[in-house]
Amino acid sequence: MEYTEDEILDVVTRWENTGLLYGLPLHEKQELAPIFDNISRMALSLTDKNKIPIQTLEKLEDTMFPICRRLYRRVGFDFDIERMMDSLIKEIEDKSFPGDFRDDKKNPIVNFCINFADTYEDEIISKKQFSDKEYIERVDKALGILRQILLNKEMVSFVDRTDSDWKVMLSDAKKSPKQTRYWNQNVSKEFLTAILGDTNKGV
Repeated sequence: MEYTEDEILDVVTRWENTGLLYGLPLHEKQELAPIFDNISRMALSLTDKNKIPIQTLEKLEDTMFPICRRLYRRVGFDFDIERMMDSLIKEIEDKSFPGDFRDDKKNPIVNFCINFADTYEDEIISKKQFSDKEYIERVDKALGILRQILLNKEMVSFVDRTDSDWKVMLSDAKKSPKQTRYWNQNVSKEFLTAILGDTNKGV
């Protein structure tokens, strides 16, 4: 389903009020909120058609949102939601979660959601993943950029990744050598976090 700009804002606001988008930057909220809308419609449709028993529906409601959020963080918005829901329903139909786990250090539902999202694959995800060769090339490239940032005597502003050749952009600001080193360490953390996120999404 395509959304207009106004509709996206409404969808984000609605899901933001549930707390399910907490801590995400705006562009990720705008991508994840429609996914939540879609899986909610699917769950309602299954309920209306009495296709799943009430116990399964309760387990589905407990798991589908955190799974989608974690899966989105892992591979981006481009995954097969219908296939994911089918797989989830099959896995939870015969699964029993303890009734009271508030005092447990490990919440079994949380563990289930993490494991499901981290191991889930479909054709769309598989097509987006880097081959072994591409992955090695990307890691080597990222390590080279990290080295440039960390060993730079000048303050690094950011890494321009708009082209295939990434460029380390320097800042006009000046600091002492130790301050520059600390600054560049922080820039390298931001770069590494961004590049690992994109790499997992096949970008």
